[in-house]
Amino acid sequence: MSAPTVEGAAWIKLSLLSHGMVVDDAFAEWFASRPSAVRRRNFYNSPVWGGARSETPQEIVIRSKAGVPVTVAVNVYGDDTWTLTADRGRPALRGLGRVVPVELTDDLTSLRADPGLAAVANLYGGSALSFFSPRACYFFTDGTNCRFCSLHGTAAETEFANRLTPDEVRRAVAEVLSGEPSRVNQVMIVGGNERNLDTGFLRHVELARAVGEAVEEASAEVSVHVVTMPPRDLGLLGELRQVPGIHVGFNLEVWDSGRFEQVAPGKHADYGQAQILRALRELVAVVGRYRAHSILIAGLESPASTIEGARALAALGVSPIVNAFHSDVHSDLGLTIRPSYEVLAEVAVGLQRVHDEFPIQPYWKGCGRNALDFEARHGLFIGDPLDLAVRSGSAS
Repeated sequence: MSAPTVEGAAWIKLSLLSHGMVVDDAFAEWFASRPSAVRRRNFYNSPVWGGARSETPQEIVIRSKAGVPVTVAVNVYGDDTWTLTADRGRPALRGLGRVVPVELTDDLTSLRADPGLAAVANLYGGSALSFFSPRACYFFTDGTNCRFCSLHGTAAETEFANRLTPDEVRRAVAEVLSGEPSRVNQVMIVGGNERNLDTGFLRHVELARAVGEAVEEASAEVSVHVVTMPPRDLGLLGELRQVPGIHVGFNLEVWDSGRFEQVAPGKHADYGQAQILRALRELVAVVGRYRAHSILIAGLESPASTIEGARALAALGVSPIVNAFHSDVHSDLGLTIRPSYEVLAEVAVGLQRVHDEFPIQPYWKGCGRNALDFEARHGLFIGDPLDLAVRSGSAS
């Protein structure tokens, strides 16, 4: 049975992305009795901070009044503004004078049954089959890694394969779509950057082609999504035409040029923000308007700059992806900064206006647990933000 719908679910998501949550004994006991639920694994995850429980969900889902599922990351920072608990045998959030019913997602049966498959793929956000390759990035070798990125530290702790072949990806997609075709609405490929950017790009295209072949063979309505670095030779973008309807992202991370150099020093030194923008323009011409994407991270620059960037990208035919910065124990930034609810609400209001003006296609179709785009596409940030400010003397 689905959980009841919640007024202001998208605004509550912003508060959770700012504060994170803690996990209490009641939830831990309830969660232990749900072995089918997706467990946090070291794959597309910000690790749980010290002192927290080792077994937590990857995400929770809040049902909005509009019927839109709002997927939220379970980020555990030690901030007890929100507590994930079990209320009368059902999961719920308690915080700021509210009790919010939530749902959990069951993992794919094939991933639970086949450890080999689970070492290759992951269920992201409840509806995306995700692949990460390679699990390394040359920026870390140079000490110029993106300051929010934790790939080097998390890769050292992971049980996942370090580099995937097209055959491995093709077989995994085929197995999932043959067994549980209704569970997945997109397949995602992402990974670290190779020093030869042309080679790295073409390897990602090979994986995307393998996904596309498996999707076509299964006659599934599943889209293929890739995030990668653009190649130096922009003529190689034409290779993407081999995957019909593909979505591709080249990430700027921030819009402000000064902050870009600070946040992504390797990208600044080896490629440059202006060249990434040029690549995005070329990408639009190849894959089509609004199937090209670029991430902007709310909290790493001013809200005005993030909104300005989202609007500028949308005007180019690029669908912005707006993620809330989430603190990662293995990243250079760690817990040194974290966006407030007020900052995220300001970004959400501005992003809503951009979505109202342009036919943006969210990169994540309901599974973006740290992202704001799916909610904006469905108008969940229209109107005044919910008053979720933490008052003096309350939990923080």
